[in-house]
Amino acid sequence: MSPRASMVDRSSVRNVVELPPVINPIRLGVVGLGHRGVGNVICKTVHYDDYRLEAVCDARPEVVRRVVAMVEKDYGKKVRGYTDYDEMLGKEKLDAVAVQVDANVQIPLACQAMEKGLHVMIEVPTAYTIEDCWRLITTVERTGKVFLLMEQIRYSGYIQAWRDIVSKGVIGKPLFVEGEYFGHKTDAFFQDDEGRFYSAEAARNNPKAKYTWRHVMPPIGYLPHELSPLLYVLDDRVVQVVGMATRPRGYLHDNIERSDIQVALMHTEKDVILRMAVGHQTAMMHRGELVGHWHHIKGTLGVLEWQRSDRDKGKLWVENWHLPEPLEVPWSSPRRDAPSEASGSGHGDLDYFTFAYFADAVLRGVPMEFDVYKAVETAAPAILAAKSIAENSRPQMVPDFRPGPHRKPGQMPND
Repeated sequence: MSPRASMVDRSSVRNVVELPPVINPIRLGVVGLGHRGVGNVICKTVHYDDYRLEAVCDARPEVVRRVVAMVEKDYGKKVRGYTDYDEMLGKEKLDAVAVQVDANVQIPLACQAMEKGLHVMIEVPTAYTIEDCWRLITTVERTGKVFLLMEQIRYSGYIQAWRDIVSKGVIGKPLFVEGEYFGHKTDAFFQDDEGRFYSAEAARNNPKAKYTWRHVMPPIGYLPHELSPLLYVLDDRVVQVVGMATRPRGYLHDNIERSDIQVALMHTEKDVILRMAVGHQTAMMHRGELVGHWHHIKGTLGVLEWQRSDRDKGKLWVENWHLPEPLEVPWSSPRRDAPSEASGSGHGDLDYFTFAYFADAVLRGVPMEFDVYKAVETAAPAILAAKSIAENSRPQMVPDFRPGPHRKPGQMPND
């Protein structure tokens, strides 16, 4: 059976009936040949019949040469390499691009590709500014192209279970939701021109070590990894946010010019309070498969909670079940409905779903559940939390990005 990236017709016969062959796979170009571009997009798409890797692009010539040679040596496939994005889009006959560049510049490249008729997938976070959010939305609306934010935690098995539990009212009305993303990732803050990363200590007095985009993006910018799954469970959106942070320089690593921890307090359209915290310069206690992530939902009748350590288990408590203590539930990231191709795909076997749902949308016309509006609704609260922090914790209102009486599809909000 050929490896496929699809969830169509697999819910009841996965791994038993072979899916029809792909006649016209997605002709893909990858721009940005860092860890995610090479270690995630390229190494996956060369295996799936639904994709055909055609070209790669990066501003660094030596990186392009290395990746082109690697793809031929390791996978037996020849791809064309570019250092100019415009040249790649002009010369190649592509169906889609995977934009894997620094997060602060990915939206212009994504919109440029969609304007040329290509479908696009990008990495977390979606955008750094509200203006870029609007630019992305109006471009998708005008072009009708498939857009996917490659946030994978929303596809977790436990998230599917929590959504079912919440939608059926088992824990009553959700009132308070928490999410955290902590880690000690200082080696991602410094990089040289050849792509090598340096720890904060190794970067001291090293002229080759330069700040990466993580010095541009506030830590709270990574909220989409928490908001995406939790807003999916709640079927909700954030309408107001307040942010707070520690000083704008690390305590353990003072050559990192970012707060150790930033926190967002949010209010949703359905009257739920969310408290989310992010920090990538702090001690990190492993929490099972989610490592530095942790989630908690408190309702009027019960509680859902991810495990607090590797030795712990998830918790479910329902008041009217007459439980003397919470039930320990061994929830996990891998899904029971996952096909065999998902195994080992990364991030708890969840990376597979980003490629499968994108391929289903592009090749088979399956509507995207995680559409551009939901993607932006995970990014805008983070952007505005950072703005709130800069304005001494002033509350910020989150725009309604969906078209309606106030805005026609394809129109900017003030047009």
